[in-house]
Amino acid sequence: MSAARILHIPLSGRDRRHYAAELRKAETAYRYLIREAEAAGKAADLALAEVHRLECEIWSTRLFLGGNDEPSPSIADALHGGYELLEVQCRHCNHTQMVDLALVIWPRHTLRRVLFCAKCAKRSERKRRPDLISLRVRKEPDPSSPAAAMR
Repeated sequence: MSAARILHIPLSGRDRRHYAAELRKAETAYRYLIREAEAAGKAADLALAEVHRLECEIWSTRLFLGGNDEPSPSIADALHGGYELLEVQCRHCNHTQMVDLALVIWPRHTLRRVLFCAKCAKRSERKRRPDLISLRVRKEPDPSSPAAAMR
């Protein structure tokens, strides 16, 4: 038994023009759908960034009110929401420090378990854990400042 043979019927002039017009319509629709998908993706990314920003604000407000620091937003979510700095303060020596989240590679533990006060560690060989204060947005330097002029 052999496979069925497909016979292609030659197209007439009117059929060829119709087929060409349908191909042009399909190509136009394809380009339109690509543009729409890109626009929808950008809108979704902006909406997700806004969600991450609001989650970071909620977490910082909860810490200010004295609530629990867990669950905290992930580092990637904080960076996507525009929060690049984490403010921590040692309860023992009152040393406050800003941790740049973009430069740090975090282990799989929670933030509180891996952070130690550097000032207390230098003084007394004892590692003390700082309190998490809040997430902060990096402020742009003043354009007239000498550091900004060096860029």
